[in-house]
Amino acid sequence: MNLSTEQLFEIVRYSIVRLDGAWFLALAGKLGKEKAWEMDVEAWKQFSYVFGKMIKKDIIPNPVWPESFLDTLEILSKVFKIEGRKVMMKGDLITVQATDCEIQKAIAKAGIADCGIVTVHTYQGLMRGLFGKEMDVLVRHTKNLNQGDDYCEVVISRQTHQSPKGRQGHRSEKLST
Repeated sequence: MNLSTEQLFEIVRYSIVRLDGAWFLALAGKLGKEKAWEMDVEAWKQFSYVFGKMIKKDIIPNPVWPESFLDTLEILSKVFKIEGRKVMMKGDLITVQATDCEIQKAIAKAGIADCGIVTVHTYQGLMRGLFGKEMDVLVRHTKNLNQGDDYCEVVISRQTHQSPKGRQGHRSEKLST
């Protein structure tokens, strides 16, 4: 059998998305949907952090904001077949819109969860893996295909955490919706 690299890549994409869904459904069957959803969010947090670290180690050893973050999102989008993407920058805000996403389609088909919270944690994990834990992002999932919107939309802004000595009593808060 002679499969092209693109054919193998399509099989990998399909397998990753279906494995995530099968894992979720198996866990939901054993422990309930709420616990499965909680564990899925935790898995995506860990995966995205490790993915960001791997990108830094193997592909972008000296990441620069925002270019390296956008490049990492592009890689992730290709791996998970998130298409119909439009990325816009206005000031320090990055807005990402997607009209076609394999994970979103699988979630909609199963009718079991909403990928918005996972998206938020994934983008935050990518940032931490790529830039280190002192840098973070504020991520808001503002539009959602699974809730009837024409596209998914995520708004991202960079947050830099100061060392405790430099904070002088100020508290950093982040919103994840």
